[in-house]
Amino acid sequence: MECRFCNILQKSYAYGEIDKPIFENDKFFAISSLGSIIEGWLLIIPKNHTLSMKDFYQQDDLKEFVNNILPVMEQKYGKVIAFEHGTNKEGSPTGCGTDHAHLHLVPFPKSLINKLEHSNLNWTECRPSDINNFSKHKEYLFYTELNNKWDNSQGYLSILDFPVSQFFRKLIADYYGKFEKSNYKEFQFIENSIKTIKNLKLSA
Repeated sequence: MECRFCNILQKSYAYGEIDKPIFENDKFFAISSLGSIIEGWLLIIPKNHTLSMKDFYQQDDLKEFVNNILPVMEQKYGKVIAFEHGTNKEGSPTGCGTDHAHLHLVPFPKSLINKLEHSNLNWTECRPSDINNFSKHKEYLFYTELNNKWDNSQGYLSILDFPVSQFFRKLIADYYGKFEKSNYKEFQFIENSIKTIKNLKLSA
């Protein structure tokens, strides 16, 4: 299947300015997310085409890349959370229609931990670097709250027995009273993506 993120690396931008990397090095790039319910929502994407981020969480390269971006985000938007919908097969609803690994960095003022605990999923504390060992070949959801830096700090992992689509996006949309607009395919919030690009490029 055609991959939007791989196309971006070939400078083919289906969504114009929104697809152009804001930050980039030799292994990762970051773009403004489609469906940005709030301004400042970024996707961290490996240049290597793979389905989930679990192999990258053990690498210092990812830590360095995220930690170069976080101060810029926090200066502009405040507290940042991170999460992943970790899929393991193409076309899975867990991947939300994107068969290329990506980590979400989102400015968000509150903790979602209470929402996780009251969901119908089972959660366990887990460091990002341990996700590969815990998940094996299963799909997963991962959530962590960043305190000024990405340092392999404790987060929350749910190993999925069935696909779960746009889980964290729905929680964030609900917080802002926009649950009915949580589907990024229908509600793309292009104006927020454009603001993100403008403000983060100016701050970088």
